[in-house]
Formats: sequence, C-alpha cells, structure tokens
Amino acid sequence: MKNKTAENTKNSQLDWLEFALDVLIKKGPDSLKITPLCDLKGVTKGSFYHHFKNRTAFIDTLMNHWYQRMTVDFIDQANSAASPMERLNKLDQVIAGQNIEAEMHIRAWALKEQSIATHLAKIDQQRQDYLASCYLELGLEEQAAKDIALMAYANFLGMQQIYPRPSIETVLRVTALASSTFLPMPEDA
Repeated sequence: MKNKTAENTKNSQLDWLEFALDVLIKKGPDSLKITPLCDLKGVTKGSFYHHFKNRTAFIDTLMNHWYQRMTVDFIDQANSAASPMERLNKLDQVIAGQNIEAEMHIRAWALKEQSIATHLAKIDQQRQDYLASCYLELGLEEQAAKDIALMAYANFLGMQQIYPRPSIETVLRVTALASSTFLPMPEDA
C-alpha cells in the first residue's frame, strides 16, 4: 500500500514549483508546458490542474514562488543583522548558501516571454531598492545610493554570465569590492 502522505507531498503545489525550477535549469522553459512537464513528472494532467487553473496561473505562481524564495526570503534573512553593512554582508552569506542557478535561466526565458520579463522588472527593482536603502543608511546621498545599487546589482548579474563561470564566492567578493570603493569610510578607520 502506498504512503498517501509521501504521495501527497510529492505532488503538492510546492513540489510542482520546485520540480519546475529544476526542469527549467535542466531542460529549459519549453519543458514548462503542461504536457511535457506532466510527462517528466510521470503524472497525469489532472495532477497539474489540481493545483493550477492553466499554464498562465502556473507560471505566475512559479515566478511568485521564486520571488518569495530568492528575494523576499533573502532580504528577510539579511534584515536579521543590525547595521546596514552587516545586512549587506548577511545578504552575501545568504546568497552564497543557496543554489541560484535558476536565475540565469529565468533571465534567458524573459527574453522570449513578456510575462517573465514583467516579473523580473518587479524583482530587480526590489533588489536594487534594498541595496540602495542600505547604502543610504551608510551615509550616501540618495542618487549615489541608487547608482551604486544599480552598479553592484548589474555586476552581480553580469558576472554570472562569464564562462567559465566564477564561483559564487568570487562573484560576491568582487561585487562587494566594487561597491565598497564608493562607500564612505567610517570616522574611526
């Protein structure tokens, strides 16, 4: 007799979303259509439709899940640190401890599908706003904080496109180095 709890977990909405991110990384966005996805998962379409009204709802839910996991949760964890510099360092630690492989695949997908680009615009803006808020707290003027946030974020994303791909530790170290060049030095330094 099958274990119903394990079977339900295997086909929960969260499992579908995590499975879809894995498929995106391994096979690309064309495999995120209902039939190929169900075939890969070894389930009927009914399992899919149990959780998602249609592909559009699935994609929106997937992108909201990725946004929550890779932006909101990261920021929440970074906010556990007291000072803005500690929050920036904590954010780097959180990013380094996660698999961010889906990021590049989602960005490539956004080139072909406008709904993904719309989600990315919101995500990118929130990430830059968070960095800018930390830089503001460190004493930068508002425009300088926004500019450095944009530069640091673009550097982080761009370094993920280099082949061979630098390690996440290298990406974070170089990004921090580039942005710290523009940060005011503490009085007691």
